[in-house]
This record gives sequence, structure tokens and C-alpha cells, in this order.
Amino acid sequence: MGPDGGGGGAGAALAWVGWWVVSAALWLFLVDNTHFPELVVGAGVAALGACAAVVVRQERRVILRPRLRWLVRAWRPVAAYPRDLWLLVVALPHRSRGRLVALPAPDLPDDARGAAQRVLMQTAASFSPNTYVIGTDSDAERMLVHQLVDRGRIEEDADPMGLR
Repeated sequence: MGPDGGGGGAGAALAWVGWWVVSAALWLFLVDNTHFPELVVGAGVAALGACAAVVVRQERRVILRPRLRWLVRAWRPVAAYPRDLWLLVVALPHRSRGRLVALPAPDLPDDARGAAQRVLMQTAASFSPNTYVIGTDSDAERMLVHQLVDRGRIEEDADPMGLR
């Protein structure tokens, strides 16, 4: 029934109900029709969607447990997006090649919090149109980052949420 900390059968049932509600609401939003046949078909489609989501949920290898203070910082990459987009617009006529940099990656524990921190770091750094995390080598404690336009602050751009 999935990895430890996922709630077992009760967690899967709760996840199924949650996904059914979300899928049914999406169906109603897209169809914009409350005739009885549409509601019946929507309930069936929502049930299929919920079953598929629970099957995928069972394939997780680790449960992510992010800290609330990390999620509060999620505005930072969004706020930096227009700046980085402008950098690319200005650099477009010059056809710059960009650069690859291997940055030190923090040594994080192999638990739900460490996994959540790794996922958030890579996702936030890759949200920008200018910077992208290629991957992380946990053994060498290195993170490979590609940046199109050099701002001179690649460490900051590779960790916009300040999770290191």
C-alpha cells in the first residue's frame, strides 16, 4: 500500500474520495451542464480518475513532508520570473550560449523532509526561464545547473527559496 507514512488503506480511501471530488468538480467546470445524464457520466469519469490517481499514488517511493516555512517562500521564484524573462528578451538577439555550473548541493537526510527539500529546491530553481537544474548527484553532493544569461548570482538563482 505504498511507502511508510502514506496512511495505509485509510489514507488510500481518503485520497480516493479527495481525487473523486476534485475530478467531479473539474468535470462540472468543463461541461458547464447539470443535466442528470451529464452528472451520471461525470460521476463515472470522476471515479475512473480517482482510481487512476490512487494507483499512481501507490507507486510513490517516498512521502514528501515539506515544512510550512518552506512553502511560504514559494512567492520568491514567481516574483523573479518577470526579471528573468526580461533578461532573456534582452539577450535573445545576441544568441548567448549559456553555461553549466556544478554547485555544491546540501547534504540532506534521506527522509520525507530531505526529499521534500530536494524537490522544492530543484523545482523552484527550474521555474525561472533563465535557470534550470539538470540534476543532483547526492554522492558527489553536486547540483548541475544551466543558466542562459549570467547574472553573476548563480548560487542565488539556483536556490531562490533559500532552502540551503
